[in-house]
Amino acid sequence: MVVEIEPLSDENLSDVLDILSIDPLSNIVMIADCTQLRDWCDVRILRNDGRIDAVFSLYSDLDFLATAFWCRDVESLIEMMKDFSDLLVGKEFIAICTQEQLDQFGKACIILKPIKERQMIADKSTELFCECKQTPVRLSIKHVEQLKELYRLSGTPAWTPNAMNLGPFYGIMEDDGTISAVAGVHYVTSYGTEIGNVATHPDHKRKGYAAACIKSVVDEVLKTSELVVLHYFEENTPAQRLYEKMGFKYSEADPVYFVRGTCTE
Repeated sequence: MVVEIEPLSDENLSDVLDILSIDPLSNIVMIADCTQLRDWCDVRILRNDGRIDAVFSLYSDLDFLATAFWCRDVESLIEMMKDFSDLLVGKEFIAICTQEQLDQFGKACIILKPIKERQMIADKSTELFCECKQTPVRLSIKHVEQLKELYRLSGTPAWTPNAMNLGPFYGIMEDDGTISAVAGVHYVTSYGTEIGNVATHPDHKRKGYAAACIKSVVDEVLKTSELVVLHYFEENTPAQRLYEKMGFKYSEADPVYFVRGTCTE
């Protein structure tokens, strides 16, 4: 058996996407890393006798190490992660995994804390409900400082201004120019878009602002994406109530896991 590891390239991208798109909901983050987020990711491919058996991505634009992967078997994943040993060994990193991927991940590294997330979707046939009468406005990079403050107040630390360049952000603008609620994206691809970076100022909760912002983002991105996906931690009951009320449905890949892991060798 000849094992080869190569970087993602224009020459092998189509073959990789053919594999990942067989189950796009399970691989939606990996698809984004290989397409829109490619410049921010170190994506490598493992071949066994020419066949692609694993794809692994290390995403480093955030303040923490984030990974995504697809593999046919645990042995291929272990071999692939050895190629990243200089970046992963002795460090903590996260991944979002399906149940099958979680089982594979646990055999390839040490799982520190898997947290269950729910995955919900909407597509062009979904009718989203929103009773808020406020009209969100499309935000731009000039609103970065206001958003930084909103995310700080709402406890959303993972937001990065780079996200503003990936797709639409919509917010509720108050009369004094402050932003009281926002929704945006984590990535936009033709296979699917992940809705994220949703936040509401503590003084403006329970007004339907978040739903209005989310719906505005969904309406725009579904012009180019097949579907939208969003995640929430299972214990986040307010998010669950909001998304179910709006009309989002649980996906075939639900649930998924936000996993912290580390490697010792």
